[in-house]
Amino acid sequence: MAQTHPSVSQTIGVILHLEGAAPTLGELRSHVASHLEHEPRLTHYLHGPGLQARWHHDPAPDLDHRVRAQHLPSGDQRLETALTDLVARPLPDTGPLWDIWLLAGYAPGRYCICLRAHHSTQDGMGLIGTLTTLFGTAPASTTQPAPTVQPAPRAGAGAYLGTVRNMLSACATHHVWNDTALPLTGHRDIGWAQVPTQRLRNAATARGGDTNDGFLAALGGALRTWTSQSWRRGADRPLPAITMVNLRRAEELERPGNYFTFAPAPLPCHEPTAAGRLDHVIAVSRTTKDPSHHKAMRSVMDLVPARAFQALAARMTTPGRSAITTSYLAVHRPLRYGQDPVTSLQPFSWLPRHQPATIVACSYNGITSVNFVTDAALPGLRRLPSLFHEAVDGLPQPHDDPQVPGLPPRTGSALAPPAADRDTTGVIDFALIKDILVQQGHLPATPITPGATQAQAGIDSLAVALLSMTLEDRMGIVIPEHELAEAPTVADLVSLVAGRAAAPSDPEDPAERGPHSRTDRVPGVPEV
Repeated sequence: MAQTHPSVSQTIGVILHLEGAAPTLGELRSHVASHLEHEPRLTHYLHGPGLQARWHHDPAPDLDHRVRAQHLPSGDQRLETALTDLVARPLPDTGPLWDIWLLAGYAPGRYCICLRAHHSTQDGMGLIGTLTTLFGTAPASTTQPAPTVQPAPRAGAGAYLGTVRNMLSACATHHVWNDTALPLTGHRDIGWAQVPTQRLRNAATARGGDTNDGFLAALGGALRTWTSQSWRRGADRPLPAITMVNLRRAEELERPGNYFTFAPAPLPCHEPTAAGRLDHVIAVSRTTKDPSHHKAMRSVMDLVPARAFQALAARMTTPGRSAITTSYLAVHRPLRYGQDPVTSLQPFSWLPRHQPATIVACSYNGITSVNFVTDAALPGLRRLPSLFHEAVDGLPQPHDDPQVPGLPPRTGSALAPPAADRDTTGVIDFALIKDILVQQGHLPATPITPGATQAQAGIDSLAVALLSMTLEDRMGIVIPEHELAEAPTVADLVSLVAGRAAAPSDPEDPAERGPHSRTDRVPGVPEV
């Protein structure tokens, strides 16, 4: 696709906001150079025509060309302009397709590091892996033996048929965006919004969903408002959308390239209430999260020829069939450069040809930052960040939703809620942890017994990461992956989680605050 339409930028990336004195350019280059050996995504690139392209290895890419700096005049507005310009700047045109920019000078004691990469070599989870390699703080566990290889979950005929049906339905003709009077041009508007992660999480978990469901429901509410005011072709109907589904296996975590597929995720703009939109999203996403469907999606990805996928992607980017693309990521490990904490992250993505919008959300440090890349031809759609804020404010919360028990309102703190508010002590047991490992970690159920070691139960680093994410996303229980990995047996793992859930949360305790301060303020973040 990149070679067929070279004018369409496929640059994705993330902006790290840090507190401290900015390093010199030489220091940053030395830091990156010291990690290249352990980060294949920075030393590999595709070379060759079309589907004949093959991976090439450059163990020492030119860092003078790839790690650069820009000194900005004082003022947050200067940073906003620089970041918007940087998102659109071309990547290096030879060798590995990535670069890193250091932005400083706009405010004392603050600076940004921007990692950019071509989508052909990085997907969302790959980008998070690169961030963790370069700026992660949690040490990897060295005491856990290699996990026993266990059989993958089986997928029945229904799962395979459902996967193929979903892929084909995502290409159905709907004519929502191909208005001959206002054709999509490919010119982009770029904006961001930041909201408290717990606002999304609390609304969704009270109804059986997760943070991603809260994000999609709020997006549906924002688009419902926009279509009713500015795009009647899409008003009062589900808007065609797809969501990206990560299919990486544990042994593929460090590989370059893309290991994801897409699933239909129609946005419920026809639902008049926020609660109705949440219930709709949760019901649709339940199938996508099912382990057997994950297995089927991965098998289809492995078995279907690349040429067929290319044809499918081309079909999806025709004006009468194009859909909104959505993606959600969460970074659960604290990030630093040296001793300087990363206080917030801003993701950014690309806009495929003939598509109306790409919206990607990333949760970190108690804040979910959402990037909106929209076609400038669509009237009023550049207001989507502010409409999203309004939709998040309108999400039902447990304390004001009559269908669920009351909880006090939460704001942008990334701290786990106090145990008295979470009421989790009665439900953190072996059955719950096993269910998460099976349903979210896609592990076979039989080896997971209370007395089994993590290796005997098949719990590898990927399963630990998914357990950590699920505990935080669904229950607000924050336990770093390296702590979970140190539990000798499954029973010890259950005890660790139950104990952490029951422990009172003290905001004055540094252990509760984490490695850096967490506030509602996100410095220097543009919002259009």
